[in-house]
Amino acid sequence: MRLTDGDDEDLELIQPEDFLPRNPFPTDAQRLGFDRWSGGGIDFAASLNGRKRSHRYVAITLLVVFATPLVLTVLNLLR
Repeated sequence: MRLTDGDDEDLELIQPEDFLPRNPFPTDAQRLGFDRWSGGGIDFAASLNGRKRSHRYVAITLLVVFATPLVLTVLNLLR
């Protein structure tokens, strides 16, 4: 946004968005809610190898950790 003062000079206003870091995700991913904080978790989950037993344990643990609040919320709503 540009304003002019009394001396006919253009003044450029600083917007709050100028101080935010650039989001490296495409606009489709941004609409889905992905940002720089969720990207690491997605990258970690994508790097798991299903043939390794330890990776399967980690995947099952993550599934339980993320699914438990959802299941408890649904059960609470059904009461």
